[in-house]
Amino acid sequence: MVDLTILSQHRFVVKSSGLALEGTVQVDGAGNAGNGGNGPGPGGALTTLLALNRNRNRNRNRNRNRNRNRNRNRNRNRNRAIAPDTGDLGILEPWRERETLYGLLNEWNDLPLTPPPVMEQLREECLDLLAKQYLLRQPEGAVRREEILVESQLELSRYLRPLGIEELGGFDATIGLFLTVLALTDEIGLRYKARFSAPRPNQVEPRLRPFLANPAHASFPSNHSFQSFSIAFIFSRMLPEHPGSTELFLSAGRIAENREWAGVHYRADSRAGYELARMVAPVLEEVLRDQMLAAHHEWI
Repeated sequence: MVDLTILSQHRFVVKSSGLALEGTVQVDGAGNAGNGGNGPGPGGALTTLLALNRNRNRNRNRNRNRNRNRNRNRNRNRNRAIAPDTGDLGILEPWRERETLYGLLNEWNDLPLTPPPVMEQLREECLDLLAKQYLLRQPEGAVRREEILVESQLELSRYLRPLGIEELGGFDATIGLFLTVLALTDEIGLRYKARFSAPRPNQVEPRLRPFLANPAHASFPSNHSFQSFSIAFIFSRMLPEHPGSTELFLSAGRIAENREWAGVHYRADSRAGYELARMVAPVLEEVLRDQMLAAHHEWI
């Protein structure tokens, strides 16, 4: 315990180096008390207290700055994910990549994707979705509910966190690569949705009450699954030795599964998204060669 009776028994004055007892104590830069060079003075307890307070304030400021920088990086990454057309990273409409993609149209427009299940099978899958619907609304479903809402915006944290860069700067090319993958795969996925024109689960099973509103297009395949696994495939092709690649695939699987829990996709939709991502990956690798090289330089 620090003896504070000295505050009522002595007068102290403010000096350039800190506080000192009048006429006796000098405080050096390290916060140590002395008696004009004649040994310890009566201000030892007080100056020790002051030094501790200075250290606490210094640590508090350091932690505040660290938290501020962490939040700034987190918010920057979220903003980049939600609004890629703002130019925050110099990422505008990827028209060059789209042009290259359509130059390779024959390589991705008619892939042998397994077709959606017949109506009887879709009704059976809806039974699984009804069970998930019930569990999602229980208290233990809170975490998954929060994930579903975040992922409905295709926010990038679920792709950056497995790689350990969610709160870091210096990975603009990697983030730009992921955003471009999301843009291109969204367009590819919509073409396959229009081809198969599968109904949404609650159109097959009226008892389903989706946690999210149905998107204004067909169900099969799941674009969230397709886009998420496409990011995982592209990163693993770019940096196969990175230990986060496996985690990225696990995160993609969780994102796809959460769309089933939300009641907007069948399990077959999620499988088709993975299948399509695997087949489209070589095409995306050709389209995004320059972006992948730029992103690769950030990791080596």
